[in-house]
Amino acid sequence: MLDPLLIALGLGYVGAVAWLLLGLRRCAAWSPVSASPAGTSDLPGVSVIVAARDEEAGVADCLACLRAQAYGGPLEIVLVDDGSSDRTGEIARDEMARAEAERAPIAVQVLHAPEPPVYACRKKSALAAGIAASTGSLLLFTDADCRPPPDWVAAMVGSFGDGVGLVAGYATRQGGRGIRRGLVQLDNLMVAALGAGSAGMGAALSCTGRSFAYRRVVYDQVGGFEPIGHLTGGDDVFFARLATGETSWRLVYCLHPEAAVVSDAGPSSLGGLVHQKLRHAAKAGQYRGAARLSGSLTYLFHFALFLAALRALGWGHDPTVLAAVWGGKWVADAVLLAQMGRLVGERPRLALLPLLEAWYIPYVLLFTIAGRLGWYRWKGAPASA
Repeated sequence: MLDPLLIALGLGYVGAVAWLLLGLRRCAAWSPVSASPAGTSDLPGVSVIVAARDEEAGVADCLACLRAQAYGGPLEIVLVDDGSSDRTGEIARDEMARAEAERAPIAVQVLHAPEPPVYACRKKSALAAGIAASTGSLLLFTDADCRPPPDWVAAMVGSFGDGVGLVAGYATRQGGRGIRRGLVQLDNLMVAALGAGSAGMGAALSCTGRSFAYRRVVYDQVGGFEPIGHLTGGDDVFFARLATGETSWRLVYCLHPEAAVVSDAGPSSLGGLVHQKLRHAAKAGQYRGAARLSGSLTYLFHFALFLAALRALGWGHDPTVLAAVWGGKWVADAVLLAQMGRLVGERPRLALLPLLEAWYIPYVLLFTIAGRLGWYRWKGAPASA
């Protein structure tokens, strides 16, 4: 009974990867309009909103990168200090004062997030405050530990063609060393491939707040974060799904290498990494419709892989079907990772793929449930923060 189920789920998984590969092909064929510094009179006003909490180590670099943007239209930076207990706010205000003293063309505004938070997720409350204080017709988002390249704003703005209301961007993780660095790269590329591939097929299965943008009219049209304010997270993907589901606006994915936002490899401690992955996995249980069905089938597939592996190791069952199905998954994932890496100018360390495949089984089976139950903390705060 298990073998036929495993084969059917494996074929379904390979079909899903083929669907994503077609989406990546469509993404690569998308030709955005120009948003170069030339012709500034017709470029839209842009507000970059950054929610920062205990980011004293990176906030200065983030603001410096944003102030160095090569965008010819009106541009402002709004940083919201989300209850930081370190020098994040002080550093940001110093940068604001420096911009004022230099009479810089890119203004920097620093404000405090509302206390108590308006929504179940503190970050949504902070971003909502930043949006309310901003003036641009296009809203761009990144995190305070990120370093957007000089052409990030121009490339993201250039992706807003006719009918496009939201743009998801690629964010790469750098730093770390050895095996950990390679695994982080593979995991990041896999998540990005899910986002870009699904966007190319007209769906919104994944995106990141490290590089995200939408029109202000879209935000107003869906009522801001109010419909998703009860969800503990997902200021990016849940909003994208809300907007594409409730309006006629399209979401596209910006694949330009010059728009790739850089951030560090993530938490250095094992505990920090576990809580981060639990937080990410928590989103899966809050999907609805076709996305929830897809997630359920993915969970069932990994559960079947686990049972088949347990049967082969514990009871000496013939592992031929397990090896064929799991090997087919490896090949499909390798093709997807190679294609995504080619599009964003990265060479994935595919030799580490078997380790990632082994990690995905407990990750999917355990972290999805634990994350959904809120068994994680973020910067010392519980899941609702």
